[in-house]
Amino acid sequence: MTDSWNAEYLNSREQCIICFQSPHIEQMNGVLAATPLIKHHVTYFPEKIAFVHYECHKKIHGDPPIALWIQYAEGDSRKFYTIKSEKENGQVDSKDKA
Repeated sequence: MTDSWNAEYLNSREQCIICFQSPHIEQMNGVLAATPLIKHHVTYFPEKIAFVHYECHKKIHGDPPIALWIQYAEGDSRKFYTIKSEKENGQVDSKDKA
């Protein structure tokens, strides 16, 4: 599955790729609420995203980190978000590459 940024999604928002559980459902003030899964970048170039629980995301980046789910170099996230911001603000031609 991909999106308009050509990101590849490794799983859906329905099941965490780490623990294989669905989003958590909690009762808050008498109302049931689902805590959605969050996006975790496995790689930035090319962009590959996995949906995970916040707690599972902390495990990925824990001590020790889970290297299988971190396949990018230091500085890639900063570079990625700079490029994304420039594209969103019309500062980069669509032919420019990362």
